[in-house]
Amino acid sequence: MSENNSRKKKSKYERIGFYTALSICLIAVTMAVYSTYNTISGTNNVPTEPTTTVVEVNKQVTGVTESTEETTKQGLLEEITIPTISVTIPQITEPTEPETTRNALQTMLSTNLSLGYPLNQKNIIREYSDKTVYYKSLNVWKSHLGVDFGGGIGDDVTAMTGGAVIRVDDDKMYGKTVEIATDNAVVIYSGLNGITVKEGDSVENGQKIGVLGTVPCEVNDENHIHIAVKIDGQYADPLSFISNGE
Repeated sequence: MSENNSRKKKSKYERIGFYTALSICLIAVTMAVYSTYNTISGTNNVPTEPTTTVVEVNKQVTGVTESTEETTKQGLLEEITIPTISVTIPQITEPTEPETTRNALQTMLSTNLSLGYPLNQKNIIREYSDKTVYYKSLNVWKSHLGVDFGGGIGDDVTAMTGGAVIRVDDDKMYGKTVEIATDNAVVIYSGLNGITVKEGDSVENGQKIGVLGTVPCEVNDENHIHIAVKIDGQYADPLSFISNGE
């Protein structure tokens, strides 16, 4: 009986020792797990220093040898001075009749000029115009301040009025030219050849002054003599003085 009690006590103590050891193990494992968790959590929560350097705004940075493309462009733009351009827009006005023509018309009635025809035929191929007309030979548009009388090369050209020869010239645009003055008017004959008068000569109405040649600036037109009239230095329509404008 005593032996049985002894065994029971021994078994009881063994169980107590087992549970005690098990509790200690559990406590140790729990502490180990807790310690490991704190270690991991502590590592993740430790702030790390940034790898880039923070520079205050508007503070000069030293030790930098490279500049970005944008900074370089900005510096170049700051160095460039853009000039101020002042543009004056001219006032556009409607085209008007040339001043020379208006003055000639105003003085036309004050002259006694009377003209005949320069050739033995009355073939007018282009009339006077203070408006622009097309010049085929020059490929330009400009005023035609004269009258073109058509004829054949070599035809006699006669003075349309008597007067004094004040100029004999070879003009690049209008060819060989003779100017005859009478009172306040000058008659200009352009496109001549074989001129028979000289400066200072006095000529009669109908007197031969040369033969028909060519007018360089109108060379693509029909053969003709170009006649211009100036009154007090202003151009006027020659036809206005031929047989009372007939």
